[in-house]
Amino acid sequence: MLYESLSKLSNDERNLIMMIYFKNKTELECADLLHTTQQNVHKKKKKILAKLNKLLKK
Repeated sequence: MLYESLSKLSNDERNLIMMIYFKNKTELECADLLHTTQQNVHKKKKKILAKLNKLLKK
């Protein structure tokens, strides 16, 4: 069910979640790789997790 929900995310969303939760990267490391700020990564992560939560409740 989790992988099915992950497949419904955009590539960018899925890549961020994979980096943080499956590859154990910090938000700061992700920010460096994505050429953005840690704050931006944090905001994106929160939005993606909310989206995943909705998908998993269906």
